[in-house]
Amino acid sequence: MFTDITSKDNPTVKQAHKLLGSSHERKSTKMYVIEGQRLCGDALISKARIITLFFTEEAQQRSADLIECLECAAEASYRVTPEVFEKVSDTKHPQGICCVCAMPEPTTDIKQEGRYIALENISDPSNLGTILRTAEAFNFDGAVISGDSCDVYNPKVLRGSMGAVFRLPIIHTDNFPAFMQECKLRGMRPIAAVPDRNAVSITSVRFFRGVLMCIGNEAQGLTEETVKSCGEKVTIPMLGRAESLNASISASILMWEMSRGK
Repeated sequence: MFTDITSKDNPTVKQAHKLLGSSHERKSTKMYVIEGQRLCGDALISKARIITLFFTEEAQQRSADLIECLECAAEASYRVTPEVFEKVSDTKHPQGICCVCAMPEPTTDIKQEGRYIALENISDPSNLGTILRTAEAFNFDGAVISGDSCDVYNPKVLRGSMGAVFRLPIIHTDNFPAFMQECKLRGMRPIAAVPDRNAVSITSVRFFRGVLMCIGNEAQGLTEETVKSCGEKVTIPMLGRAESLNASISASILMWEMSRGK
């Protein structure tokens, strides 16, 4: 059963608001906010732990079945006024539904025969969300993300991933080059994607299992340490004048080539 909230100063509302804007708050509480019918529905299907549900009366009338299911799953449910919902919303045109969810337990488990996208210092939340969405679409086994990348639970990442964050295994590492070196010692194949015309063309590489494709920061690319730890370097051949591609575009091309099973 839900409780009505009419004040923006309600402690539960204020906490959700802090989670929206602060990566530190998300990490310290191990909670994050998702918004909209699609994401909340995905969280439900993916069996994410839903701590708090917020919804407006209009949303209750428009999406009665979804809200009823979310109420059953949530530990606490609140019907709020449109003014209060603005406090827990991060979108220009809110649908009147959002949830506070618990982060899953972190994992360091990596399949020796798996295919992974490995991301070092990706700073743009939209890029990160798109890459995760593409990795799921190409049936990758997971994503490895460096500690200096943007927060996976940033609202823009969550929206861009289209629910992939709930389903794609994500491995965090604070020492990206060392992690690649460890994977290499386990018999895996970490590959550095670089904007270097002298590197091996991605179109001529044969991919088997046990591969990690490493992509670096939007401006600086991969660190020199990571490139050295990988050993193998590939590039996307370009016929035009551009020297490099957007990180999410590069990742999509590379993952497509990896998924072709050449």
